[in-house]
Amino acid sequence: MISIPFEKRSLGNGLEVITHVDRNAPMVAVNIWYHVGSKNESPGRTGFAHLFEHVMFEGSKNHNKDYFEPLQRIGGNINGSTTNDRTNYWEDLPSNYLPLALWLESDRMGFLLDALDQERFDLQRDVVKNERRQSYENRPYGMAHLKLQEALFPLPHPYNWPTIGSQEDLDSATLKDVQDFFRSYYSPSNASITIAGDIDHNEAYDQVEKYFGELEPGPSIDRFQRMGSGLQGKTIIEMEDSVQLPRLYLAWPSSPDFTERQAALDMLSIILSDGRSSRLNNELVYESNIAHEIRAFHHGQEIAGEFHITATAAPDNTLESIENVIWANLDKISSDPPSESEMERARNRVQNYQVRQLEKIGGFGGRADQLNYYNVLGKDPSLINTDLDRYMAVTPQQIASAASSLNQTHVRLTVIPSASNTSTSISSSFDRKKAPSKSGEVSFTPPVPEKSELANGTKILLVHKPNLPITSVGLLLKTGAMNDPHDSPGLAKFTTDMLVEGTSSKTSYQIADEIEFLGSQLSKDVAREYTILSVSGLSIHLEKELSLLSDVAQHPSFPVPELKRLLAERLADLSTIEDNADLIANIASRSILYGESSAYGHPVNGTLDSVNSISQEAVNQHFKKFVLPSNRTFLVVGDTNMDEAARLIEQSFRADDPRDSEPAPSYPGQAYPKFSETTIHLIDRPGAAQSVIRAGHLTIPRMHDDYYALAFLNYVLGGDYSGRLNMNLRQDKGYSYGFYSSIMWHSVQSPWLARGSVQSEFTKESVYEVLKELSDLRSSRPISEKEFNHAKQGLIKGIPSQFETNSQIMGQLVNLSAFELPDNYFQQSIEKLESLEFKDVLRASKEHINDTGFQVVVVGDKEKIHKGLKDLSVPVLTTDIYGNRC
Repeated sequence: MISIPFEKRSLGNGLEVITHVDRNAPMVAVNIWYHVGSKNESPGRTGFAHLFEHVMFEGSKNHNKDYFEPLQRIGGNINGSTTNDRTNYWEDLPSNYLPLALWLESDRMGFLLDALDQERFDLQRDVVKNERRQSYENRPYGMAHLKLQEALFPLPHPYNWPTIGSQEDLDSATLKDVQDFFRSYYSPSNASITIAGDIDHNEAYDQVEKYFGELEPGPSIDRFQRMGSGLQGKTIIEMEDSVQLPRLYLAWPSSPDFTERQAALDMLSIILSDGRSSRLNNELVYESNIAHEIRAFHHGQEIAGEFHITATAAPDNTLESIENVIWANLDKISSDPPSESEMERARNRVQNYQVRQLEKIGGFGGRADQLNYYNVLGKDPSLINTDLDRYMAVTPQQIASAASSLNQTHVRLTVIPSASNTSTSISSSFDRKKAPSKSGEVSFTPPVPEKSELANGTKILLVHKPNLPITSVGLLLKTGAMNDPHDSPGLAKFTTDMLVEGTSSKTSYQIADEIEFLGSQLSKDVAREYTILSVSGLSIHLEKELSLLSDVAQHPSFPVPELKRLLAERLADLSTIEDNADLIANIASRSILYGESSAYGHPVNGTLDSVNSISQEAVNQHFKKFVLPSNRTFLVVGDTNMDEAARLIEQSFRADDPRDSEPAPSYPGQAYPKFSETTIHLIDRPGAAQSVIRAGHLTIPRMHDDYYALAFLNYVLGGDYSGRLNMNLRQDKGYSYGFYSSIMWHSVQSPWLARGSVQSEFTKESVYEVLKELSDLRSSRPISEKEFNHAKQGLIKGIPSQFETNSQIMGQLVNLSAFELPDNYFQQSIEKLESLEFKDVLRASKEHINDTGFQVVVVGDKEKIHKGLKDLSVPVLTTDIYGNRC
């Protein structure tokens, strides 16, 4: 059994301090939970806890400016979140900067109100309103959750209102309202801090004592006790939305966290819908094909819980037929408890989820976060080591009883397609106005993958990571969506998806059942230039996982019934694209930049016409021509060594020698469109609550000498929270919830795009600002030496955090292999960044930013935004999703 050692102490002011030592990397995670969430609000005054999640990043008395900048400058990752029950803030950073994080956290705990003025309050209120638009109002099915929560927990239950609050309550909130809320809940006596990583227990505690010990405790808080929902009988709600497929939501009030019933309900959700071979997925999605997708989950919370089953109907099927199957399955489990095989499968999956969460020391769900979860809500951080026992002890009879509890007291919601300033005085033993410097130096040496080659020429790259008993193996193939035929976009993706739908010895169900029984994951991903098939799970199952991976990679049978089912699912997916403005913008921007039918411009998932024409013969031919003969590289990360990995790989894949096949042909080179002027491509989405923007152009290939310089420019422009785009559109003007930029690197010219969503009424202003920020980098406001130095340190010091988990290291190995980088590339990249000079970045901005040929995609309500966009004196074309003029 895995054990997470920790120490817990408390300061005199009530702050609970948990420390956990992990010296695998020179990193530290700082995680604070305030025991306050949306349930501590009141009707008419909702959204305050979540609003403070934003306000807390705006500055405090002794650091009266942006919270992100000093931490991102040293490579830190920062975030926060709010639920009904708690508010969480965390920082992951180099361990020698621990005092800086504690200084910042303690200053906003003790001195936030000294810096909170009306201007900052109004700005963050606008940002939160934009978040609500982006997360709910402008998202398919987005408003359903808000209606569901309200109905599931009728007033006066404090789970009645959403965490994000209502637009009306946010508009009516005053500065005094939120100041009073802060004084009530944001204090040491209502908080728990966990520090995990490369630390010493006593030294870390002393640092917490220094920065937090002088803060005053807060007022006593009347805690909510467990409170059942006042829901009586069945509540029926019907909504219309701009969607293509109807969706059914069934929700029941249930048991809170840390109860016997909660564990049984969690296990029930796994048996019902977790994985291809689960009961509802198998019957509704795979056998009868009447549901496009289905999900069951239990959400235990502090004072009450909720159990949800959500199903989207497949085209031409009814929600009523799906609901009948759901109720039949619940009745069946109630009277006939799950088999021992189902129980073992569920236990394996729960155990795998638990171990995987322990990979990270920080971030959401990492060890620091879990220790706070068990401390604040479970009242005992040692539960991190024992809570799994509750799940292992759940009996079939308890699951049957849990299913019986899902009765007629529930909410049935259907979504159908639309027919149309106070000062704080605290004496301090040190100068709080002075930010602490780093404490000593830390060093980090990234791993150098071990390399081996089997007798048949197959390569293996391995990173040994023995701290947890999990291992991941990826099979990288040098073929991808670029090998789609011109007349059949989406064929590579479809062929890869069919690999797991049946082999010469196993059916689709048997493949899913075997991998899910082990609690493992079998995944597949098709990029433009490569395909990766991977397995991951507990190391004790590696031999069985590799055997299954071998079977699907070498002996797929492409059975016609599964092909027809998958075709129907894919067509249903494609029919819903117009529901999602972000997807539309992504597809349109690529199509415009590369050309709709090019190897890099067509949609990876294909189109309705191309997918509808896919046949078994076409799939089989693509597999034989591109997948089977592709050069193979195995990427291994985890708790195994090279000898064992090579033995198991050779044992599983010995039947196939890639040298016996002709190498797969590569896609011929192609010229891409040239743009002499900046153009706006407007895609109409009537009634959209926001406008989604993509703006940029093609730039250098990945292997270009200026790769590091251009990646550097992107970091300054929009690579993190403190990037120019986000500071402008979110922090300065409040137009957006977040605006960033990225380069998707390819072996050919790569797309560089600014991206985000903005308020519809500020679409014109936002496009203007985006174009100005892009252009300014090479003209009126080039990167400054200060920005250069800050970005350089942030990038270099953030490298250790990119090698924490198996999946992160696997991603690094994928890039290394896909672009055929040297074995010591991870260390080499640090040296390249360290040697990068300011003049290199300035030169790259001059040479690689084409400020007269930006292509801008705007997806929004044409009636609201077209006139404003035309005022920008830039050509505006009304186009379809593929950039074709309408």
